[in-house]
Formats: sequence, structure tokens, C-alpha cells
Amino acid sequence: MPRIRADSIEAHKEITRSAILDAAAKVFLTFGYSGASIGTIADLAGIARTTVYEYYPNKEMVLLAVLQERVPPLMDALVDALPDVPVDRRTELLFQGAFQLALEQPDLAELLFRVGRELPKPERDHMWHTLDRVARELYELCGAGIATGVFSATSAVTCGRAVADLLVGGIDELTQHDDVVAAAPAILSERLLFMRQGLGVDRKRVTGEA
Repeated sequence: MPRIRADSIEAHKEITRSAILDAAAKVFLTFGYSGASIGTIADLAGIARTTVYEYYPNKEMVLLAVLQERVPPLMDALVDALPDVPVDRRTELLFQGAFQLALEQPDLAELLFRVGRELPKPERDHMWHTLDRVARELYELCGAGIATGVFSATSAVTCGRAVADLLVGGIDELTQHDDVVAAAPAILSERLLFMRQGLGVDRKRVTGEA
């Protein structure tokens, strides 16, 4: 097996950890959750299986680590890039941006929405927390929309949960298609329609249509 070389012990550990997660992502995508093993991950990373166990106790924690490292930065970037526009428009842009991100990061979407669903419940619950930044933004947008009379919903919690469920369900549906690019417009359009109807949003006002 190739030796990982680094200038310090800490650098060595970080390189090894990254190699494990890179290999794990490929193994989980290739073999699925049930077919993946620590041994296969170790072989692909070029390290001993016992070395993987020095970092992670089992494959559940390896997959969770992949998602915890890679998903939150994308969620932060998505929310931070939203323009300062009215709350209804900002909500739609966040919804659309999440769909676009799933198209740009198909492997990560597959790991999160397909492979990750096979995790045991405790780890699966932690996995969904990787989406917290977007979820918090949706709850805040719902609260602001209700407070200003833009949304007809009465509970920010119920509103936020409903919009989040529409979004997650839509991306989940998207990942089931062989051609996600071709399937995306129809799925997104349908989900946006449900969201507008549920929030009581005037589509012409949001999109600027005549």
C-alpha cells in the first residue's frame, strides 16, 4: 500500500482522513450503503483497514462524516448568495437554488437522499442536520412572510416545515430519475406551484409576469 507522506503528524492525519472520506464517497456511490465495507474503503484509500478504525468506528460514521464535511458549506454558500429581495421572491430563489445545487452535485445528492436513507436512525437524524442552514432560512422567511402579510399561513413552524418537506421531497424525487437534468424542470415547476398555493403567494407579483 502507498505510504501517505506529510510534514507533520497533524498534516498526516488530515491527509489520511481526507483520503478515507474521498474513498468512502466513491465506495458508497458504487456499492450503496449495504454493499460498502470498511475494507473496500481502506483498499481504495490505500491504507490498512485498521487505520480507518482509528478515525471512524464503523461505516455509518464514515458516511456521516462525508456528508457532515461536504453538505453544510454548500448550504451556507446557497443562503449567503441570496439577494436582498422581497420575502416571497427570496423563498422561491432558495427553493430553485437548492434544486440547481442537486443538479450540480449529483453524487452528493445521491449520497444524501438515497444512500444516507439506509443509515440507522440516530445517524440518519444527524445526517438531516447537515441541511439546517437552509431549514433555518426557510423558517425565518416564513415568519417574515406571515408577519408582513405576504404569506397567508398562520404558523411559521408549520409553514417552514411544509416548504422544507416540499423541497426535500422534490430533490428526493429528482434523484430517482436516470436523467435528472431532463426531469428537473417539471418537478421544480410542480413543487413551486404547490408552495405558492400553500403560502397564498401571487405568482404574477413574484415573477413579474403581466
